[in-house]
Amino acid sequence: ITEAWFPVPGYQGKYLISDQGKIRKVSLNTTEKPIEVRIDRAGYLTTRLWQGGKIRTLFIHRLLAAAFIQNPHGKRYVNHKNGNKLDNRAVNLEWTTHAENIQHAYDTGLLSKRSQSKTVIDLCTGQRFDSAREASTFYGIAYPTFKSYLNGRRPNPTCLQYERKTAA
Repeated sequence: ITEAWFPVPGYQGKYLISDQGKIRKVSLNTTEKPIEVRIDRAGYLTTRLWQGGKIRTLFIHRLLAAAFIQNPHGKRYVNHKNGNKLDNRAVNLEWTTHAENIQHAYDTGLLSKRSQSKTVIDLCTGQRFDSAREASTFYGIAYPTFKSYLNGRRPNPTCLQYERKTAA
């Protein structure tokens, strides 16, 4: 298989990326050097590139999509079609919206129904909310603060908690 190589967008003349997800540095002495790639905590391949005297850590799949995949609708997310975060071949990537990316994760089993929103209950009134976001909006509490109450990272001054499911 012949690899196609293109300049990394924004780094023209310094780095090349292939349609197979490999990246290398173009040097003045004509020997091109492979660039080190790491796996981040979320399981994505990253690399570090120099630009303007600063080093930036970037996702390989995003660099590859920017170089090889047209994005006529201006979508902001890059989806791995087969769900494998380590498979950064151009044929396995597509631009998506956040909603499309989440739906793909449910459709392929990467996210389970268990990971969907948990019901929140107000123990003082008995009112139920389908999600923490809905409850935080209703009570006018910033969502991150509200989640920290429910998850026990902050003292909870409310009567709200996740509803406990009882075994049938």
